[in-house]
Amino acid sequence: MAIRVLHIIGSLRLGGAQVCLKQIVEHNEDPGIEHVIYPLRPEPVDIPIHGRIIHRPYVPYDPRKFLAILNICRDQHIDVIHAHLHKPILGALLATFFCNVKVIVHEHGPIFRRGIQYTFYRFMLRLLKSRASIFIANSQATADRLVKKSKIPKSKKHIIYNAIDIGVFQPNSERRKSVRRQFDLNEDDIVIGFVGRLHEVKGVDLLVRSIPLLLQKNPHVRLLLVGDGPLMSSLKSEVHRNETASHVCFAGFRENIHDIMNAFDIGCMPSRQEPFGIVALEMMCMKIPLVCSASEGLTEIITDNENALVPKTNTPADICECLLRLINDPTLRQSLA
Repeated sequence: MAIRVLHIIGSLRLGGAQVCLKQIVEHNEDPGIEHVIYPLRPEPVDIPIHGRIIHRPYVPYDPRKFLAILNICRDQHIDVIHAHLHKPILGALLATFFCNVKVIVHEHGPIFRRGIQYTFYRFMLRLLKSRASIFIANSQATADRLVKKSKIPKSKKHIIYNAIDIGVFQPNSERRKSVRRQFDLNEDDIVIGFVGRLHEVKGVDLLVRSIPLLLQKNPHVRLLLVGDGPLMSSLKSEVHRNETASHVCFAGFRENIHDIMNAFDIGCMPSRQEPFGIVALEMMCMKIPLVCSASEGLTEIITDNENALVPKTNTPADICECLLRLINDPTLRQSLA
């Protein structure tokens, strides 16, 4: 009889947890495991997953969406809950008081975040940690934070790094030409690429503020921002205010990220906080030289001057300095790629 796994996640919006879940479900080759997915917020869907998805049309913070966990476990004969992100994790752990299921807690980053809801999450995780069978962390940094902040026993802690499909993330010279045409990028433009949520934690505002400094040195710099998020409006206002709008392209959310990456000459990840940094791996596979901050999980992927450049401080001035080094030194770009 198959083991039935219920994957609970906050939403199917763009994010590392969602990409991880997609890979787990779509690459499962074990007929003895059946997957069911329950996103707490059914819409919108940025990451389509080919699997069985159960939707419940409840509004945000409706307690019925957590009661639905119990109903799904009963109706679908669930054996294991695999919970991603803070609300699903707490909901899954509380469910163990009412139904006989094992819970896998998969920590992707909320353990790092600031704010009342995340402080509450860390406190509740400490109280409920005995209800989980195992804890999966997406990096050593995440595992260390679980132990430090929520007192997770080291015996229950397992580190599984996020994976990427290396067959998909491969450079394509023909696609490079067509994607650059799509975004009106000239052959002599130096395209700096960013992929991710337009959120303060990703440091995208620091990158945008580095562009006026770069343009003083090289007028052919273009910035291509791939993603959506709460900073979209303020960033657009910023580039108009500093008169760099003609050099910054907001591509919005895109499903074909690997395709668009072909247009990049340099990638930048100026994250203020990064539990892992899957985009860095994707860009490395695409042979794109990187400028990355030295935040948490990124330091487990990158080494300064070996596979990326790390700014002395995560500020527009130092980000600009690293980008200029790569712009002015094609040999360095090639060696880091």
